[in-house]
Formats: sequence, C-alpha cells, structure tokens
Amino acid sequence: MRQILTIVLAGGAAMLALPAIAQQAGATAAQSDAPDDIMKKAINQPGTNWQVYGPNQKVKALNDSGVPGGQVIRVTVAAKGANAWDVGSTSPIQKPIAAGDTILVAMYLRAPELKDGETVSIPYIGANGVEAPYENLLGDGVTITRDWKIYYASGKATKAFAGGTMRATAHLAANKQVIDLGPVFVLDFGQNYDPAKLPRN
Repeated sequence: MRQILTIVLAGGAAMLALPAIAQQAGATAAQSDAPDDIMKKAINQPGTNWQVYGPNQKVKALNDSGVPGGQVIRVTVAAKGANAWDVGSTSPIQKPIAAGDTILVAMYLRAPELKDGETVSIPYIGANGVEAPYENLLGDGVTITRDWKIYYASGKATKAFAGGTMRATAHLAANKQVIDLGPVFVLDFGQNYDPAKLPRN
C-alpha cells in the first residue's frame, strides 16, 4: 500500500509571491496585470498544500523565512525509485481549465543538502490528472540547487478539464535525495495569451 501523507499548511501569506511571478511573466504581463489581477488568474489555492506519496520517503513540515508564507515541507527520499514518479508531490487544482487556455505552474524548490555549485535534476514538474492514466497537461524537467528559486512549467491546454481533475505535480524519485517544497501557484492566462511571454527556467 502506498504511504500517502497530506500536509495542509496555511497558504494565504504565500499569495504574496504572485506579483513577483507577474513581473517575471514578461513586460506585457507586468505592465497590464496589477497584483489583484494576477491573483484572479490562480486556479489552485496558492500555498504549501502538498500531498506526498510513494515508498521510501519521509515528510516533515518546516518553517522557513526564505519563501513567501514561511512554510515548507521537506521530502527525504531514502532510495532511488525504478521510476521518477514512484515518489511524488501533488497539489490540487480546484478550478476548471478550458481548451486553449495558457497555463503556468510555478513552484518554489530547493535541495538543501547540496553543496555550493552542486545541482540535482527533477525530471518532471507540471500538471497532470488526479486519476489513472494521469493525463499530462503540461510539464518540464528542471535542475535545482541548494537555494530557493521559483521553477516553471507552462503550455496550452489541448482540451477542457473539469475542476478538481488536475493537480500540480513534481516527481521526486529520480535520486536518493532531500527536496524542500515551498508554495505552488497555478495560473490561467486564458485563451489569447502567448505562452512565449511566460517565464522560463
């Protein structure tokens, strides 16, 4: 049986990061979207609302002033999995997504036990379905360091998804490692937004 640990931390203060994401989303978004407007684009509950699943892992809630809201979870993966998704973290997307919408997933990540200059690869961050076959909405691989940083995945929805059927996701079993997860944001920029304007890793 898979061990599933749900940690729900207060996410309200984490919303303070949304203006920073807007500023990084290109000059057009930064100029046209006030913080309140960016907040309206959120289709999840921004914050550190992660569910961690899989074998050979432990989860601990921590306070850390390095991220908005000051709350994170630490996932210790004791052994590399046969698949990167054998251990993962997910966070629900509550609102529906229309076909053709431009979606941005942004999450704070770090690997706190790395030394300066070292990196580790996370093969997938993005959004996928909550049930088998876990349909992919969008995703990207990222390389993280020991320092906090926002990492992104973005794209256009190829079809409509009902609210509650998709989730933000990070696959964590590619290595034996310790990963800290901070706030996660899922923003819907609508039908006519150019994904090329969104921030990249």
